[in-house]
Amino acid sequence: MILRSLTRRPNSLASRAAFSATRGTSPLARSLHSVPTLANHVELQQNGIPGLMSAKGFDIAYTQYHQHILDSLNFIIAGTPKENMEPKALVVDTAREPNNAYLFNHASMAFNNHFFFSGINTNPDVVSRPSAQLERVISETFSSVDTLRATFLSTADAMFGPGFVWLVQTNDNAARQELRILSTYLAGSPLSGAHYRRQSVDLNTHNPDSYEATNSVGSFGAAAKEKMLPKKPLGGIDVIPLLCVNTWQHTYLNDYGVAGKAAYLQKWWDAIDWSKVEEKVTITKQARDSRPAQAKFHYGA
Repeated sequence: MILRSLTRRPNSLASRAAFSATRGTSPLARSLHSVPTLANHVELQQNGIPGLMSAKGFDIAYTQYHQHILDSLNFIIAGTPKENMEPKALVVDTAREPNNAYLFNHASMAFNNHFFFSGINTNPDVVSRPSAQLERVISETFSSVDTLRATFLSTADAMFGPGFVWLVQTNDNAARQELRILSTYLAGSPLSGAHYRRQSVDLNTHNPDSYEATNSVGSFGAAAKEKMLPKKPLGGIDVIPLLCVNTWQHTYLNDYGVAGKAAYLQKWWDAIDWSKVEEKVTITKQARDSRPAQAKFHYGA
């Protein structure tokens, strides 16, 4: 299996670290990537995310964890041709490279975790709601915002194992750009060009007899015989990520406890910054031309 622990370095990197230690130098002397600043960042550090995370919970889930991921990522790419690439570019660039699975995992986690936090409303004075046009886009696929909420949260709650659940918009059919819910386990990516590492199933519970047939990145997969395949696999669909929720336990354990995942998910839904979703979504012609529906929002448990 090519999926390594996110915190376990390959032998080559371990040797490099040992060499650096004997030389008295550190490959992390230059901080190539640093933890991105969020909106209202100082307030988040002091008070946490209103209604969602305490200051300690935010420190663990974002400040400490993101720094940990970036420390490892910086270590891997320092002094290489990839050192000036952003995490998103690294994800797409290494998705088809089994030997770079360790790099991919950290770059993808850096992108996913920041995408999650940057999609949260951090202003306690603002109540975020979908606009009328965005609500109509949602209704084209899910019939209503309430239906999307119920489907999305049940999908995330049922996810057995860590990962992310995404709301994405298909980008292949200009006439009908549907919204879909997509689960990615561990550090899997929804990005177009990284479909081979979407990891939409939990390999801990996946039927091992079918692994060889479905794996498209490992040395035992069919793709191992092809060195230059297009970034998008046959039958793949380009999607645009709109929002996501992080289901890794360290994100909610401090504030909600071991059995608090469902409560955390409900609080997260109430904290979505819908203006960020609208910045990314394509408003379809049907949604633009249709008459505004009377909005009904039920965000309670």
